[in-house]
Amino acid sequence: MLKVLGWLEVGTAVSITETGRNVLKRLMSETIIDSKGIDTPLVHLNSHKQLVSGIPIEKTLKTNKKAYHDQVQNSTIMIVDDEPDVLLTYESFLTYSGFKVRTYSDSYQALKAFASNPDLYDLVILDIRMENLNGLQLYQSLKAMNPSSRIIFVSALDAAKELTSIFSDIGPEDVIKKPVEKEAFIRAVRTSLE
Repeated sequence: MLKVLGWLEVGTAVSITETGRNVLKRLMSETIIDSKGIDTPLVHLNSHKQLVSGIPIEKTLKTNKKAYHDQVQNSTIMIVDDEPDVLLTYESFLTYSGFKVRTYSDSYQALKAFASNPDLYDLVILDIRMENLNGLQLYQSLKAMNPSSRIIFVSALDAAKELTSIFSDIGPEDVIKKPVEKEAFIRAVRTSLE
């Protein structure tokens, strides 16, 4: 799988590619949002308080409340559903609420777009039942490319129990049952982005 993702090269010897090094570096780094809203390495940790760039974390978190809200509001969201009307509805809900949205009615096109930039999307919303590549298969592919991706499902199926038993990182709050009303949908998206 790592060879398919381009993280390893296999020849006479196995070596990590630049992409693999970048993924490893990202996974191994510990960062926190600093007072300017920028991810900064954790500078100091003592037994009483964490300091970020010399500022107590409590003050940093209060200062960043607005920046964090703006970051959540300006998130880029991918929606994949093979029903154009549903896509248009979800897109209108989210763009009206200030989110950047990219929609795909073809799951292969969505996979291709995600593969070209796996870190672009702050949240992916998937339908489960789709032709060719269904939502569960797409979920597994996206998670293989970026394990930290936030993904939720919207489905007419009552599948929350089954999904949570099959995939340990999916919770009941990650499955929204269709039809959804606007406020509940936006609330679920905001919760997923927190």
